[in-house]
Amino acid sequence: MISWIKCTIQDGTDIRLNMDHVAWVRPYRSDRGGKGSEVIFAAGSLSSIVVKESQEELIERHALQRGLGQV
Repeated sequence: MISWIKCTIQDGTDIRLNMDHVAWVRPYRSDRGGKGSEVIFAAGSLSSIVVKESQEELIERHALQRGLGQV
């Protein structure tokens, strides 16, 4: 089952991420005080995108869409 979640990138644009292709999520803090998460994809060569949401927000959204008890 494909699981898409809505996120916001640093310029304020809404995007949807396919969490089935995410290898890991780590905290991101720029030298200008920006906060958010770096989402790193597993497919092909590693690539990433920075979103405004925290790790906890991303995990919570993903868990809500999957339903309780599903991995």
